[in-house]
Amino acid sequence: MKKFLSAVVAILLVTAACASVLASSYVGNANSRKFHYADCSMVGKMNPANKVFLNTREEAIAAGYVPCKRCKP
Repeated sequence: MKKFLSAVVAILLVTAACASVLASSYVGNANSRKFHYADCSMVGKMNPANKVFLNTREEAIAAGYVPCKRCKP
C-alpha cells in the first residue's frame, strides 16, 4: 500500500509540472531572450534552467523577448 501511495504522489507531481507547461502558450529562453511557441523544436533543445513560461505574445515582448525566426510566434 505504501508503494502504491508513493506512486500516486509521484504521478500527481509530474502531472502538476506538465500542467504549467501546457497552460503556457509560449516559452522564452532567459539566455537568448527569444520566445517560441511551446511546440517549437527549439524548446526541446533548450536548457531547462533557461525556460521561462509565458502566456501571451504581448507578455513576451513586454518582457524584452524577440520572436523565434523558426516558429515565428
